[in-house]
Amino acid sequence: MNILVINCGSSSLNFRIYSVDKTNEVQTIASGKARNVGTLTREKPRIDYAINAESYSVEMVLQTHSQAARECIKIIQQNHIDIDAIGHRFVHGGKWLTQTTKVTVESQQLLMKCLPLAPIHNPNSYSAMQVVSEELLGVPQFLVFDTAFHANMPESARLYALPSELADQYGFRKYGFHGLSYQYISTRAASLLGIPIDKVKLIMCHLGTGGSSVAAYMEGHTVDTSMGYSPLPGLVMSTRCGDLDPEIVLELMRQGQSAEEINTLLNNKSGLIGLSGYSSNLVEIISAAEQGNEHCRIAYEVYTNRLKNYIGGYYWQMNGADAIIFTDDVGIHCWQLREKVCGGADQLGVRLDKEANRTAKPDQVQFINAVDSQVKIISMPTDEEGIILHEVIQAMNELR
Repeated sequence: MNILVINCGSSSLNFRIYSVDKTNEVQTIASGKARNVGTLTREKPRIDYAINAESYSVEMVLQTHSQAARECIKIIQQNHIDIDAIGHRFVHGGKWLTQTTKVTVESQQLLMKCLPLAPIHNPNSYSAMQVVSEELLGVPQFLVFDTAFHANMPESARLYALPSELADQYGFRKYGFHGLSYQYISTRAASLLGIPIDKVKLIMCHLGTGGSSVAAYMEGHTVDTSMGYSPLPGLVMSTRCGDLDPEIVLELMRQGQSAEEINTLLNNKSGLIGLSGYSSNLVEIISAAEQGNEHCRIAYEVYTNRLKNYIGGYYWQMNGADAIIFTDDVGIHCWQLREKVCGGADQLGVRLDKEANRTAKPDQVQFINAVDSQVKIISMPTDEEGIILHEVIQAMNELR
């Protein structure tokens, strides 16, 4: 049985095909990533992929995720790989979809209600799902939700200070995101540290080329996380503003801007691209800052300052941490960011090994803390697709 996993980010589309035998032994037979989909960077959009131990990279115009999905399906079909089931990552299931769900007419109707909750994620995943339905007729599809991981977050972190009747009516609460990544990272980290999952204290930084968040994890569940009702708040991101005084939104409305105009501004024109006017890619921002671009220098400073604030707050909230973990593309590739964030925290028991940090390989788990650091610092690639695969296999077994 071959299972295709599709993972749409705000500016990327990952796919992976797993061969699963009758004993549930798993082998990856193909994988790929569409990069810089519909985004503003200096780097050209392309699809990197590997099939049968051979790697390829093809530059092409990728203006939408549906276009990226169609090109990825074309690669699969050209290599004559049959697909028996598909799993999709969906960022936000709202209050309606809280566990892995098969795609049906009814579940699609519920999914439509969730599209506005994550406006630069859910519509992308939905469009990819539609392309798959057209290109791979009759193949069962399953939806796996990021928000499920944070379901047991305590009320003190989950609730907003709004009238409870209003919050209940509209589902205004903190949902949290990047749950598939955090599910993998927390389990792997606990195992590596030799600490039971219900005892380990982790600060996990999922820093992507599109969205980024931080989560505090203790006693086997999320204590708090930086994203909220939507993926917009929290850290400075590639094109999203992160935390913002709501009075700014009100003032923009008073000045005549519509809800859709403000939505586009905050989700697509802010963050690094808004601050720098140069790029939405942090690596490109840092490079330009080092060459004297003042706007990029400021954007980098704002990005790291916000990240430090969240890490520090969660460290205090949990009364320490066993490890601070950096994951996803920016987290594992950008040694400059890790050095800037973790440097100068010696009095908190956080000591970075600069050489280990600078030479850390992004495709491997690397401990990058100094020997005398009380807190472990880890660079760790995530595996959201592996979590989706597990969820799809489990859902298919339950349907039999």
